[in-house]
Amino acid sequence: MENKTTQQRIDVKKVADITIAVCKDMKLNDDLVIQEWGEHLLALLDDKACHKLLINFERVLFMSSSALRALITLNKKVKDCGAKLFLCGIDDNIMEAFRITRLDTIFQIKKGEDDGVRSFTTVSDK
Repeated sequence: MENKTTQQRIDVKKVADITIAVCKDMKLNDDLVIQEWGEHLLALLDDKACHKLLINFERVLFMSSSALRALITLNKKVKDCGAKLFLCGIDDNIMEAFRITRLDTIFQIKKGEDDGVRSFTTVSDK
C-alpha cells in the first residue's frame, strides 16, 4: 500500500534504456511526501535494468532543503551502483537554490526532457 502512495508522486516511463521519473507534486516541502518520493527514486535504482535515470521536475515549483538532501542521497546511490543521473525541467527559482548551494556543480542538469534523453547518448556507458 505504501508503494501505491509513492507511485502517485512520480510517473515512471522508459525511453529505450533510460528510466524517466516525472515528479507529479508541485511542491516538495512536506516531509512525508519527500520521504515517499525519495524512497521511490531509490527503489528505481534497485531495478537492475535502471542504469540511466532522468528525473523531470517540470511540474515542481518549490523544493525544500529536505528534498535537496534526498537528491544528494540518491546521487550517492547512483554513483555507488555505477548508474548515471540527469535532472531536467528545473524551475528558475529552484535552479537559483541549486546555484547558491553549488548543487549545480554536483548534478548534471538539462533544460528539458528531450535534452536529458539526448545527453545519455553522448555520455559513454563505461
